[in-house]
Amino acid sequence: MRLLLVCFLCVAALSACRKKPAPVPVAPVVEVASLKEPTLTELNEAVQAWFTSRGQAPASLEELAKAKFISKVPTPPRGQQYVIDAQNLRVVVR
Repeated sequence: MRLLLVCFLCVAALSACRKKPAPVPVAPVVEVASLKEPTLTELNEAVQAWFTSRGQAPASLEELAKAKFISKVPTPPRGQQYVIDAQNLRVVVR
């Protein structure tokens, strides 16, 4: 009788160990960096990185974004625009 009880408990314990826990739902990952617009400092760093890797200034901010040097083209302040100063390798607001 005891042997039967011990066997039953062993089988119950083993079957309980084999059960997989229910999967935990995971929220989708949203990159915070991709939601914010690049700052003027980040734009200037991207122009410098572009020049270092390619030997010339980028033609536009769109080109930087397409090549993934910046997350997206930022919206300039009202009534102004971002311009790449190729001679000084920086972005200026005009």
